[in-house]
Amino acid sequence: MKKKLLYFMPDNPMSGKAGNTTRLNQMLSYFNTFESVEITFVSLKDWGLWKEDEKILFSEKYPNIELILLDKKYKHHFFKYFFLYKLPYLFRKNPIDMTSWILRKEFAEIANTRHFDNFIISYATWGEIINKVKTKSNFIIDTHDFITAQNSNKCKKIGKLFQGEIDILKKFDEIWTYSVEEEYIFGQFTNKKVKHMPVPFPQKQLMPLQHKYKYDVVYVASNNPHNVNSINWFLEKVLPHLKDTIKIHIIGKVGKEIKKEYPDVVIHGMVDDLKEFYDNARITICPMLSGTGVKIKVLESLSNNLPVVTNTRGVDGLSQKVDNGCLVTDDAKEFAEYMEILLKNDELYDALRHKAHEFIKNNHSLEKEIVFFKNKFS
Repeated sequence: MKKKLLYFMPDNPMSGKAGNTTRLNQMLSYFNTFESVEITFVSLKDWGLWKEDEKILFSEKYPNIELILLDKKYKHHFFKYFFLYKLPYLFRKNPIDMTSWILRKEFAEIANTRHFDNFIISYATWGEIINKVKTKSNFIIDTHDFITAQNSNKCKKIGKLFQGEIDILKKFDEIWTYSVEEEYIFGQFTNKKVKHMPVPFPQKQLMPLQHKYKYDVVYVASNNPHNVNSINWFLEKVLPHLKDTIKIHIIGKVGKEIKKEYPDVVIHGMVDDLKEFYDNARITICPMLSGTGVKIKVLESLSNNLPVVTNTRGVDGLSQKVDNGCLVTDDAKEFAEYMEILLKNDELYDALRHKAHEFIKNNHSLEKEIVFFKNKFS
């Protein structure tokens, strides 16, 4: 008899190329190959803004995974929206909880009738979704981020937020985290099994050094507030220090948030395939002044043997803070100097390419994670 696994993630894997959807598609691609496990993927129709063609695309891409879409708010039905979402949400007990009464109810109806062996729930903010589940199963919370740290500007509420996050994590049998710092924090305060899950990437072959590149500098990002704030810092503080011969190529939804035109900055918006840019770039950047957890786009760049210039926050969560293919600084002028050095100094550039390659091979092996998942759930 096949084992059953339910994987919950509110986001839409068919929409965008942000770090969270990159990881989501990676997980789904693993699960789609599991012949001895029945996989059900539960997502939120009104959160992920699912379109009909995206449902079809999902079934074509992941034919071995059942897709179930639930609603969080029921805005199309006024009474359900007001009495089963809006009113209860105003009186929620946990300050980080983003679930609703009706979502917990509908999720429990699926869980309690289908008898899953394992549940994987993404984000502590959605952890309360299991509150009405009565089955004896293994419950895993895939944290993605340290939610309290995302609210570091709310100093007066930090205590309540942290307590709320820990209370949710304690409901689960296992806690997964991508960050070594978060592994320590969650382990200290929950007394639960905490597993560090380094986000893996396929290892790109290290090719001979080129001397001409189509793209000098590439930056890939979504339009979350941390990225928007950080790219504005780069454009206002770092860009003036760069020579006007250097072209900056900005990819992703973050481009929509850039309201001014800047010389030598090319905004591509959403692209069909990042491979074109990673294969033909000299370096990438990841300006990052705030935010929590591992930066997926940093790892993605390193897995493509591309040196990264970033801030201190850009290497958060990495098991190695040095000798990893990154040059790190919080000073705008030095940030620009690092970029220029890597663009003209082949010896340093090649050394960082090799460090990036070794770092990914030793710490973010795709093969090791696939074996882990198959052993755990098969």
